[in-house]
Amino acid sequence: MSANLKYLSLGILVFQTTSLVLTMRYSRTLKEEGPRYLSSTAVVVAELLKIMACVLLVYKDSKCSLRALNRILHDEILNKPMETLKLAIPSGIYTLQNNLLYVALSNLDAATYQVTYQLKILTTALFSVSMLSKKLGVYQWLSLVILMTGVAFVQGIF
Repeated sequence: MSANLKYLSLGILVFQTTSLVLTMRYSRTLKEEGPRYLSSTAVVVAELLKIMACVLLVYKDSKCSLRALNRILHDEILNKPMETLKLAIPSGIYTLQNNLLYVALSNLDAATYQVTYQLKILTTALFSVSMLSKKLGVYQWLSLVILMTGVAFVQGIF
């Protein structure tokens, strides 16, 4: 059962990622009269939907009590200002990244964008090795080489 769930999860993730990129690309390159939507608005709306989903899950977890929800949010956000502030830098970078994704999809074809976007795996691996002294196995290094080769082929380097 766990193997089936693993492959189902992989399939859903591939479908979600692919459909997101294709939908974003289509909506940014649509040839219609009038102005296009602002990518920053799309990013803000997406983040607001995530916040609402999180609040709903916390509400459900607190046995559907508004008083408990209010207490949890107050204790975790307002009573821990330094912890909340520590999230400002990564969240700002994440917001910038999401805005740049729209710019990239407006100027690149979907296949080039998707393969090039996977370079984040390479940079994350290199930073974790160099900055966090993480050790990678042979298969992990081989996977990174295959990823770099695939990106090079799509970019027309080879």
